[in-house]
Amino acid sequence: MHNLLCANGERLRHYRIFWGMLAGVLAVSALSVWHSSRAAREMARMGIERPLESYFFAMASVMGVVFAAFISLFLSAGLADGTVRNKPIVGHTRASVYLADYLVCLGAYLAFAAAWFLGGLTGLLCIGPFSMSPGEVLVYLLVAAGFTASFAALFVLISLLCDNKALTVILSLALWLGLVLLAGAFYDRLHEPEMSGGVVYQDGAFREVDPQPNPLYLAGLARTVCQCLLEFLPTGQAQLVYGGGEFRRRCGS
Repeated sequence: MHNLLCANGERLRHYRIFWGMLAGVLAVSALSVWHSSRAAREMARMGIERPLESYFFAMASVMGVVFAAFISLFLSAGLADGTVRNKPIVGHTRASVYLADYLVCLGAYLAFAAAWFLGGLTGLLCIGPFSMSPGEVLVYLLVAAGFTASFAALFVLISLLCDNKALTVILSLALWLGLVLLAGAFYDRLHEPEMSGGVVYQDGAFREVDPQPNPLYLAGLARTVCQCLLEFLPTGQAQLVYGGGEFRRRCGS
């Protein structure tokens, strides 16, 4: 096991794509927050204050793409070269091979997450401090580390089950997209207001209608189950982190 970890770690250290993607995540995160700062200043002029966390976690929902692409390229290279087949021959179990690959890829994922966080800290200069307490920010960072670990487990499994690099990338991205759509469906249903109303066009004029019960609103057990499923999915956790606490305040949970 120790030899597997050392070999994978050494390969990761010399893997140029890893360092390129790491620099890319850092740059994109910093540029994203810097670009958002202009929108924050415009909203401040209109009297709407948006704290740093409204923009700091914006990349949470798309980090899965980075994870899927990297792990597919990194592990598929070993499968294509046949080095993975040699590991059981010299006495390593399948569990140890999977665990070693998982731990090294998890380390790479956490490095990507750290680059994302460090890039977002540029917002302290151009937007301002967090409105959250340090403890709340730490909780969100821990949740981000949690869904990062979940993505690593899923994508490592796909990469070790498929020996075709192109197919591995496609399956990993398809899994991520499917989980995003599923989490988005739960998120949208939980966002439905309890009462619906507004303005309708009737008899040649616009008329205001009284609020009516919204048939799409979830209540009781259905709402509890839907929220538990949203929080269980790694993409659902990413969606909630991206919301920066706004979702929970609106839902009253």
